[in-house]
Amino acid sequence: MSLNDIEAKIIATLGSKLKNADLMIDMPDRYGRTFRKRMERFNFMRFEAEHKADEKYPIVAAASICAKIMRDEKIEKIKAQTGIDFGSGYPSDRQTRDALKNREIFSKLRPFIRMRWKTLETVKQRKLFEE
Repeated sequence: MSLNDIEAKIIATLGSKLKNADLMIDMPDRYGRTFRKRMERFNFMRFEAEHKADEKYPIVAAASICAKIMRDEKIEKIKAQTGIDFGSGYPSDRQTRDALKNREIFSKLRPFIRMRWKTLETVKQRKLFEE
């Protein structure tokens, strides 16, 4: 099951527990149709997926902020657990990319890394691991 399938399943499961409520999901336009098909597999269609919904709807913006705070807290816990400062964990962060290139650091972080991650694939394809 892909990460996108897992996300759809969790949203469908949580959404089905809500009574008389629809969901608004902030999602790039290019994923909308595919995501709708995934949600159909889980028999959940009470949602709207809109690009830049966080800019249009205050409740979506608030949820986005909460999610970012939770993500940042988890990143800090991983850093504390591994003793490695790998930056923000975002692909645009050079410190994060450099951590992926170092075999020793990578092996310590591996339990926390999504192995089907484009940034990781780029590092592997370019054979950028440092010896």
